[in-house]
Amino acid sequence: MKPRVGRKKRKSKSEFVYQTIKEAIISGQIKPGARLVLADLAKKLNVSTQPIREALMRLDTEGYVEWTLNVGAVVAGMSADDLKDDIPILRELEGLATREAAKRITPATLEQLEEMLETMRLYAESHRAADYGRLNREFHRIIHCASENKHLVKILDDLWDRRERLRTVFFLSPMRAFDSLQEHEKIIAALKEGEEDKAGLLVEEHRMKAAAELLKYLEANQVLNGTAWL
Repeated sequence: MKPRVGRKKRKSKSEFVYQTIKEAIISGQIKPGARLVLADLAKKLNVSTQPIREALMRLDTEGYVEWTLNVGAVVAGMSADDLKDDIPILRELEGLATREAAKRITPATLEQLEEMLETMRLYAESHRAADYGRLNREFHRIIHCASENKHLVKILDDLWDRRERLRTVFFLSPMRAFDSLQEHEKIIAALKEGEEDKAGLLVEEHRMKAAAELLKYLEANQVLNGTAWL
């Protein structure tokens, strides 16, 4: 876990520390159950223990960290049950965001999505799972932002962050990536035509298919290391 050059200048120390630790947890760089020792983190991030403590308390309220008696702060675990709770909410809200986006999305944004999809195709063909996953999230976030509802986008960001913790701990078949690409193509086509309900339904179906693959793997393998094709 390394401090990101440039971020510290734009944000307070507390925010910088919070974002750095949160990203390390989400990415799987810091594993579930790992102890979060204030002095060690302060040394790594070149800050005092106060912003570390503030960040851990904030992450505790968000469910990323938990405090254990005689141990201190540890990274909270996340299970298939957590995903089962989140997915119906994510499905409905992504469907809503996509329907709203279909009313407002611009030709420039649609062109951006198409270009991203071609890059994702190259990543899938070359088995670059991490790059595919990163661009996949950006693809969906662009659609969310096209809804022009900042509160909805914030909620979806939080849900994706939670889901990302499970996506980054295992490998799924690359065939899921190619199925996903076809689903993305259909979503773009519906957005182009301004077909609100169709676009929303396609996103909802896409989300459930991805979740089903993820749950199937989690329940069978108990969480392994790697990156998912979702």
